[in-house]
Amino acid sequence: MTPEQLYKDALEAKEQGSHVGMSLVFAKGQKRPPGFPRGELLCETDRGHVYSFSPDKVITWLKKHDLIAT
Repeated sequence: MTPEQLYKDALEAKEQGSHVGMSLVFAKGQKRPPGFPRGELLCETDRGHVYSFSPDKVITWLKKHDLIAT
């Protein structure tokens, strides 16, 4: 997933309301990028882990690391 797509998805999740987070799947053995927000583990499978993240924190992280043009 590109930073632009992640930003778009975070904005869409944010439009759904504050009670809705965004879910991301990390393949087995894949780690979050340095400084990426902590998420709530929703599910563990043989293929990987599913986490829920705050869209606001993801957007802040993208901006902090200059990964998107705003």
